Amino acid sequence: MPSSGKATPNIATPRLQLVAITPESLTSEQNSDGKLGDILHCRVTPEWPHADWEPHVLQLLQQRFAEDPTDIGWHRYVILRPIDNQPATLIGSVGGFRWPDDHKAAEIGYAILPEFRLRGYALEATKAMIHWIEATGLAKRIFAHTFPHLTGSIRILEHCGFTLEGPGKEENTIRYRRN
Repeated sequence: MPSSGKATPNIATPRLQLVAITPESLTSEQNSDGKLGDILHCRVTPEWPHADWEPHVLQLLQQRFAEDPTDIGWHRYVILRPIDNQPATLIGSVGGFRWPDDHKAAEIGYAILPEFRLRGYALEATKAMIHWIEATGLAKRIFAHTFPHLTGSIRILEHCGFTLEGPGKEENTIRYRRN
């Protein structure tokens, strides 16, 4: 069973590999040093990071790693798509972040690079992340924030059993909660 600590395994779905980020991969991504593909053993397209990625999240994740570097599974996973006999391609990210002030709740988030959208990857990765969160038994509530204009994101949340709860934490966002 997954835990909040050491040796968090990658998560496999029928078409995807979800790879837990580490302090090393996060630092590489934050510094844009060109080493991320080598660290993750994948191809990183020039579109990475995706447009919906908010740079302040990298700082938040760095802070969480500094507080507890063994808490890897509760930060973020990158989504890799193996294709034929080629190296996997980094196509997006998904996560189940637990806030320090409420460890019984997890916030799920996801994003897919534009060229890989509308193929069900975000839904597949989100379902796998929800399953992982629930299997830990540590988070009793799962919620998500999105923007009202991201109808695809809202459809994914609704398909995964989330309902609109009200305004989100950040300006112009809305909050969904899994029932």
